[in-house]
Parts: sequence; structure tokens; C-alpha cells
Amino acid sequence: MTRVTVLAGGVGGARFTRGLLQQLASDDERIAANDPFGGPERALAGTSAHAGTAGEVTVIVNTGDDMWLDGLRICPDLDTVMYTLGGGISEEQGWGRPDESRRTSAEIAAYGRGWSWFTLGDLDLATHIVRTDLLRGGATLSAATEFLCRRWKPGARLLPMSDQFVETHVRLAADADEHRAGDLIHFEEWWVRYRAGQPVTEFVQVGLADAVAAPGVIDAILSADLVILPPSNPVVSVGTILSIPGIREALRATTARVVGISPIISGAAVRGMADTCLTTIGVETSALAVGLHYGSRQRDGVLDAWLVDETDADAVPALEAAGIRSTAVPLWMSDVAATAQIAAEALRIAADLTAAAHPATHDLPIAEFAFPGPLRDQLVAAILDGSKTSTTSTLIEYGIEDEPLPVIGSRQVVIDSAGRPVAIIETTGMRVVRLGAVDLDHARAEGEGYDSVAAWRVGHESFWHSDDMRAYLGDPAFTVTDDTEVVLERLRLIEVLPRA
Repeated sequence: MTRVTVLAGGVGGARFTRGLLQQLASDDERIAANDPFGGPERALAGTSAHAGTAGEVTVIVNTGDDMWLDGLRICPDLDTVMYTLGGGISEEQGWGRPDESRRTSAEIAAYGRGWSWFTLGDLDLATHIVRTDLLRGGATLSAATEFLCRRWKPGARLLPMSDQFVETHVRLAADADEHRAGDLIHFEEWWVRYRAGQPVTEFVQVGLADAVAAPGVIDAILSADLVILPPSNPVVSVGTILSIPGIREALRATTARVVGISPIISGAAVRGMADTCLTTIGVETSALAVGLHYGSRQRDGVLDAWLVDETDADAVPALEAAGIRSTAVPLWMSDVAATAQIAAEALRIAADLTAAAHPATHDLPIAEFAFPGPLRDQLVAAILDGSKTSTTSTLIEYGIEDEPLPVIGSRQVVIDSAGRPVAIIETTGMRVVRLGAVDLDHARAEGEGYDSVAAWRVGHESFWHSDDMRAYLGDPAFTVTDDTEVVLERLRLIEVLPRA
């Protein structure tokens, strides 16, 4: 399984993630069909059926656009991602609910309250009311988001960037209506009311000093196989997420590949007024400039790779020279299928980078121990410290995988729960025996602390009789006996691979 973490703003991030989920779903179908030409995610997460589904997606969402309005806590980007992935978005607008009415907003306006230029739809109000009720009842924004997602079932885990309220404001460079030059106004007022037409001198994240990353955010980055910066606004969406203490550092530290997709095509923003935001911080509106603004992880930035549109192919050499792997592909998210193809390109370039980091493993088969999770982590650790020099499989597994039995002298690449190659091992012995004939020497060499064959048998039966194993074998009643044939393999550690 490939664990993908996306740092998203509103419409662009939501639509990209929908395409990513579509791509991973199609890869799931190929895995289920045992298609050997599955897709680039296989290079990230292993190649056998043990890997399970192709991907697990976490979306870390910008909450800098959040605000209080009419007594309610409004979270524009969280809601846009949730509605889009949950099938409840207005496709025409890209935000809000379809078939909306605004009777409640009209009534609020009749009282002289609210913002006439930022009205809330009646269906959308239900989300804000429930969220606010949860928050006032003591729930964190993370908990409230999880509750709301139970209805929408977005197919990905949505995390706010922080549970503390962080709101992006802009500082006006000139007077505007009731505001004076130098005043801070909420980003949404500048964005929606003024259409980013009023000059500003800076963006200010109010509340940032007291903010920390929400629970699960840092871990989602550090434990990912791939982190994607989608075509969201690099200044006030992704940029705001990166301003939360610890998030940029996690991107720098993760062993995952970090791939970005340019929100600029042919010198223009794909959506919204990102060009105005870039100008404000002194960055040119170009795919090249935004990629360099994020920077290479080799040089204190956050990117390993940067996808640009085919019309911006001339930017590739300069990006590569700056230490950022780049390729030019079609980037217009014209529909879900086109967006899924962009996601496939992100998966592919990440897989290429991973493969390039381990050239010695290219032609070696993959060795997977147990299923991804705590047991695999334990077994891999035992291999890496040299204590595990034997392993046991049922003979039936080789038939299901249509794999030959281990050959003495053959080598394999061991992958961890994240699908990363961590070691090369060599088979030094192999025999097929009845389960009842397994000896104590082999049991001890498993490196799991067994001091008797009986204890070894109990531990292995627990695995072989698990729901996961029975599902993999296609036999819900699978049970081993003394006469079950098992493959006893001896192995030795050849090389511990560096973390790419």
C-alpha cells in the first residue's frame, strides 16, 4: 500500500485529490486482477498481493481562510475538500453545495448583519452550525472534522493543519472603503469582496504564534511514501500550511518523496488570483519561479520533484539544475480522468526517484514479511539487526502467487510496511517439510524469541489463522495441521540499504 499525504487548499487541492483517489482506485482494480503491469505505485509499495490496496490518502488542509461569520465557524477549504471528495460539491462553482438557496442569508442581511459579499447557502449552513456546536461543546477542529466526514465519507482522512485558530489577513497598502492604509483585513474580504484588486503589502497569519500542527499531521508526513503539493495557491494555501511550526521541518525530514504540481500554466494561475499573491511576496508568476520558491530538499527547500505543464517544458532544465527533478506533462484538470492522469504522473516520478536511489535493487524480487503493520515492522527489524536468519511460509502461498520455491543463492529486496526497500537478503537453505516436523533450531532462528517449538507453533498459527491471511488465501476456514506442508527458508543479511 502506498501512503500518500496531500497538502491542500480549496478547489485546486480538492479536485486534484479526487483525481488521485480515482487513480488509486483503478490501481486497486489492477492489483485485484493480479495485473503485473499495475502502475507506478507498485514501485513505491511492493508488487505482491500482500501489499493490499494501492493507496491510503491523508489530506492536510489549509485552515488559514477560516473565520467567524454570523456566529459560526466557517472553514472554506476543509468544506470544499470534504464536499468534493464526498460528492456534494457544486461542480459549476467548485465550492459550496449544488442547488443552493440563500433565504437565511437574506434574512440575516435584513437585520443589517453579515457580509453582503459573502453569503452562506442554506444547505451549507447546516455544516457550519454542526461544526460550531461541536467546537462550543469542547471538540477540537480535528474531532469536528472527523465527525462531519462520517456523513460525507470522502475516501481519505482529512486533517486540519492546526486545531488552533490561524487566520490569514492582508495588510492594505491604500485606503479601501471603511478601511485605512496599513489596516489588516481578513483574507476572505480581500479575496471575495475586493477580488484581490486592492494592493497589499504582506500576508499575516493571525494566531500563528500559538499554533501547533494538529494531531496526526506530522506523522502523516513522516510516515508517508509520497507527499504531494497539489496545484493549490503556493502563498495562502500551501504556504500557510508550511508556516505551521514543525510542518516544513517534517517535509525536510521525511523519507517520502515530495512531489509538487505547478498551479501556474503558461505564466497564468490555473484558478483564482494566485498571481497577485505571488507578486505581493516578490515571486514571478511562472512554473519555474514557483518551483524555485518551494526549493529543492537538497538545498533547504521542500521539493524532490516538480511537475510543470507541457507548455512550460523550457523550465525543466533550470529546475533540474536547482536540484529538483522535473518533467513536463499536461496539467489542465479538465475532468476527473485528466486529473487522475496527473496524479499518475506524480506517482510515476516519485517511483522513478525511489528506483534511482537504489540501483542495486532494480532486478531483484521483493521479499515481504507478514502484512504491512506492527508484525512486519518487528520482523524487518530482526532482519536488520541480524537476529532473524530463518522464515516459514505455507506451501500453498507459493501456488497462489505462482512463485517458484526459494533457490539457494538467490537474493531479494526486503521492504518495510511503507513499501520502502530496506535490505538485501540471500537464501542460504530451503526445505519443504510437514508442519509437525519443524525443529527447535529453525524456530529459534526466526529471531522472534521462541524458546520452544510449541511457542513458535502458537505464534505462527495465530498469523496463518488471521482474517487477513484467510482473506489472502481465499479460504475463510483455512486451518493448518501437523500435515500442512511448509517451506523452511534460511537467509542471511547481505546489505542494509540507505534510507533514500
